[in-house]
Amino acid sequence: MLETKIIDPTDKNQLELYIHIPFCTKKCNYCDFLSFPVSEQYHSEYVDKLCGEIELTSEKIPAEREISTIFIGGGTPSLIDPKHIVRIMKTIRQHYHVRENAEITIECNPASTLAYKFTLYKNAGINRLSIGLQSADNRELKTLGRIHIYEDFLKCFQNARMEGFGNINIDLMNDIPGQTEKSWQDTLKHVLMLKPEHVSIYNLIIEEGTPFYDMYNEGRLTLPGEDTASAIDEITRTVTGKYGFERYEVSNYAKPGFECRHNYGYWSNVEYIGFGLGAASYFENRRWNNTRDFKKYMELNFHMDMKNGWAELHTDVQVLDRNEQMEEFMFLGLRRIEGVSEVEFKTRFQVDIMSIFGDKLSQYVSQGLIIHDGYRYRFSEHGMDVSNVILSDFLLD
Repeated sequence: MLETKIIDPTDKNQLELYIHIPFCTKKCNYCDFLSFPVSEQYHSEYVDKLCGEIELTSEKIPAEREISTIFIGGGTPSLIDPKHIVRIMKTIRQHYHVRENAEITIECNPASTLAYKFTLYKNAGINRLSIGLQSADNRELKTLGRIHIYEDFLKCFQNARMEGFGNINIDLMNDIPGQTEKSWQDTLKHVLMLKPEHVSIYNLIIEEGTPFYDMYNEGRLTLPGEDTASAIDEITRTVTGKYGFERYEVSNYAKPGFECRHNYGYWSNVEYIGFGLGAASYFENRRWNNTRDFKKYMELNFHMDMKNGWAELHTDVQVLDRNEQMEEFMFLGLRRIEGVSEVEFKTRFQVDIMSIFGDKLSQYVSQGLIIHDGYRYRFSEHGMDVSNVILSDFLLD
């Protein structure tokens, strides 16, 4: 269990920013993210729009709000010329108060992040990297449709270290078609021996609209069986623990002090603003998504008073009612290893947690899937393995 708070959820002045770069070299076989390949001409034009959105939105943010984290994701942010990343960071600093200790992350693909890019990222104030490896097995990478091989990753990681980056996450994936217990153990050991500060480990999900979805329905995709998947989970627990990593969320492991503050904010009800195509926001008890229509986004004029333009940019606007706020408190908070606090629930909603979720909590405690220590409810190790199923039970009618 974590003994210290990764962030202070009572700090009402903090605000997180997410920047979406939707471009990639090619879609991977499993990917349903909002990303696509375009010519370099569009990179510059898109960043023009993006910086305009960042500037104009700042006028709607109260002056006392301070940026505690920034996350540049995609897509493949490292694909575009780093001068665009420098410009984005300069625009943010011109129009927002970025805290001196802000965590600033950029996602990198091993095949597109050359050494000189790390220099420019560092100079722009970026202090955390998230490198999308997925697997150390080149056959598995080919199956996934990744454009890099493991050797590209090693060079990328070395260049990042030589540039002085001391906070690096590596994305990994399990339950890959053809993956075995041995190949997963080899991947973990190869990666953790490099001594990164953080690893994110995601289970492959077959999403509709992806090549894997079609292959699966046609019987051309063989996934690891339940026994193998269970063994892989056990290997993950054993190997990460051996190398000094602590699990602090369902899919995330870190060396002490290197937990991802940005993502932890998502799970802890910290407000955030998303910029760019399809980016999500949560601010002043409202959720919304930016339009996913690239043509529409590129036609918006952020250098004028948007007036009715905000309605074209912001879609799926939702004002959360009390029940929805309680639902989110549970299924976001339970993702964290520290779980949810009875006191925090009562302080926020002026009602006892058991009067709302008592039946479900008691059921899962009796089954050994959730642990109650007298103050907090949190998943057991086995509960973590089936957390996606359990979390859906905390939706209120």
